[in-house]
Amino acid sequence: DKMNLVVPNSVITALPDVIKGNADWRTYRAFRLENGVTCVVVHDKESKTTACSVCVGSGASADPRELSGLAHFAEHMCFLGSKAYPVENEFKKYLSAHGGRSNASTAMSQTTYKFDVLSEHAEKAIDIFSNFFISPLFTRSGTAREVNAVDSENSKNMSNDGRRRLQILKAMADEQHHYSKFSTGNAQTLVMATPTPTETHDDTSKSEKEKMKVDDDESKDEFVREALLAYHRLHYRPDNMSVVLVGPQDLDTLQEWIVPRYGSITNRWEDKSHDEMTKAEQAVVNAARDAPIDSFGSPSVPFYSPFQSNIQDNSWPLVLTTLPLQSARKLFIYFPLPSVTEFKDKSPFHIMCHLLGHEGPGSCFAALQDAELINGLSAGSRLSEVDHSLLQIAISLTEKGEEQWEDVVSTIFDYCQLIHTKVKRAKEQ
Repeated sequence: DKMNLVVPNSVITALPDVIKGNADWRTYRAFRLENGVTCVVVHDKESKTTACSVCVGSGASADPRELSGLAHFAEHMCFLGSKAYPVENEFKKYLSAHGGRSNASTAMSQTTYKFDVLSEHAEKAIDIFSNFFISPLFTRSGTAREVNAVDSENSKNMSNDGRRRLQILKAMADEQHHYSKFSTGNAQTLVMATPTPTETHDDTSKSEKEKMKVDDDESKDEFVREALLAYHRLHYRPDNMSVVLVGPQDLDTLQEWIVPRYGSITNRWEDKSHDEMTKAEQAVVNAARDAPIDSFGSPSVPFYSPFQSNIQDNSWPLVLTTLPLQSARKLFIYFPLPSVTEFKDKSPFHIMCHLLGHEGPGSCFAALQDAELINGLSAGSRLSEVDHSLLQIAISLTEKGEEQWEDVVSTIFDYCQLIHTKVKRAKEQ
């Protein structure tokens, strides 16, 4: 039976109790497995489904510049079968037959996988899902096909106004910053061509270009696959994974489902000198240095914003006008700020967003709506990374507001100045 998986004498370290609200009826248990996987199981007596998520502490920030989209590519490949369940679509078929669904996403610093299924069919789904991380296949045929899937996803994104704005932000960023990396990837970036001065980023030194070259007799597709396997070995380590399992089952049952499965994941990365590494391993290791450490309890990371006024010749505030593919009257205002990940429940970021997005009498929204300039206004986090954040104010304009957009911006800046003045006076008192 594929589900008879046992880790003998597995040591479990209890972690501090999960902090929850008084109205939360769920019960929690947090622990760490001997191999380093951090786990949380949640008993939800009201739920009819069981859900599981795995978060890997690495994303597009760790992509090699010459293999843009490698982390996203790894996300796609993990779902294409395992040694225990080699049929590619077995997981999706099982979920669809039992009221389930799955998804995954690649951010700059994390890659997240998740699924839910009717609770009475949960254990087998958990077994199939966990084997994606225990023993993924990464077949050669699957590699070639999934590059096309990534390329298709990128093509779809090109007709999405939100994704187009994302690429504009990345184009404005410091080219040396990890945020500037093209995170989705496509058929061009995931085929490793021998670099030439015109094909290689200017920030890549001559020695780095030499390391990235693929010999004439070496398959370019094979290089991509080797880099994929190296990325997986380096970043998909058990100590770089967190697992959450939520369901109506009791905590002991949920824990019994997690421990033998995720406890069997091994660290496949072999430490070796730079000269002993393959070219693919060198590319992956060098790129990993771009990504700031973003794990719980790690030292603070200095503020390093990808958005600097000197990049645009100190011409801030900068106005960019884009022609949307869909009919829209939108205005976005961005403020680069330090990271707020360490503030937890006392974030000044949340306070600012609440004040800027407030819709009551005397608010910025109320004044602009009364002037028939806007239909909606919201403020929130556009980016929240360990070394920087980006506050976004999103505004839906009326026809009149589109014509008088400068008045809208001026009113918002005045409101920001009012907040600043009030805080300064309060501090002085």
